[in-house]
Amino acid sequence: MLQLKMSKNKARGPQAFTIPNTLQIPDVSFSLINQDKFITSQGIQFIHYKAIPSPIGLSDRGDYRRSNELDVQSSNGYIYKEAGCLTAVMLGNGKTKEDLDGGFMDPSQTRITLPRFYNEKEFADGKRIYIAPGDKFYVKDKSIDTLVENFQRMDFDPDRDNIAQFPITCVEFLIDSRGVEYYQDRDFKLTKDGNIRWIPGQKNPGIDPDTGKGRIYSIRYQYEAHWYIVQIFNEVRIGNVTEGGVRKEARMPYHVLAVREYIYHNRQNGKETQPNPKLVKEDRNRETPEPNFDAMPNTPVIKVDMSDVEE
Repeated sequence: MLQLKMSKNKARGPQAFTIPNTLQIPDVSFSLINQDKFITSQGIQFIHYKAIPSPIGLSDRGDYRRSNELDVQSSNGYIYKEAGCLTAVMLGNGKTKEDLDGGFMDPSQTRITLPRFYNEKEFADGKRIYIAPGDKFYVKDKSIDTLVENFQRMDFDPDRDNIAQFPITCVEFLIDSRGVEYYQDRDFKLTKDGNIRWIPGQKNPGIDPDTGKGRIYSIRYQYEAHWYIVQIFNEVRIGNVTEGGVRKEARMPYHVLAVREYIYHNRQNGKETQPNPKLVKEDRNRETPEPNFDAMPNTPVIKVDMSDVEE
């Protein structure tokens, strides 16, 4: 928002001949209070989660992942902590598609204009907002339908929560590799983090005797759409403002670029390629047999009798 203030400076030099003496030159200045009020009056409420790289299970700063158990606290290598509620304006949802070798990709980019402070009690009573790439935003009002669909394959594990790619809100369909279907709240339940927890004593996919690991199952589910910050435009932006009739320099609010979770986020955590030790058994029949012929690796060339070659 801008405030106009008439300048008291007199015209000098060539200005004396081009500007009438009776015309007052406006002094243009930003009002951050009015700008915050405008954003919060037109925006919607989001919950801001701050990101930090997960150190859980690491023995060295250069380790990529923890070496043994699954890191169930992080998402995509980050731990998230709720920072507060804010009211922001989301504009310019991108509709352009990027042409790739395998087809088209919808970037689903959006720009978010933020106020300076979180929502607490009355206006501007909250703490100052600070953003970093990797932070994520959820819509606060749960009555607004932000549910979206996803489906994927997963591995059954009876000893720990089965973690999907995104936090599950509702399971619509779940079927294993034998064609057996399972139902939410009867065979399994959802944790507060949106993971699948199989109910002991109830029907489950079980262990594949050929591999010694949990059977594969497919799942279709709903989760809440959310956004990740990928770029901050002019992170430290300082300008001249007028507050309480006093002109001063001050830091301006954030303007950021965000993308949907299906582009940025993958919730596969820890070292999931390592099977649960309780589910692994030795299977010598699956070992690759030794070759039963002489490949002659030390023979550099193949001898050819030229008399056998027709002219």
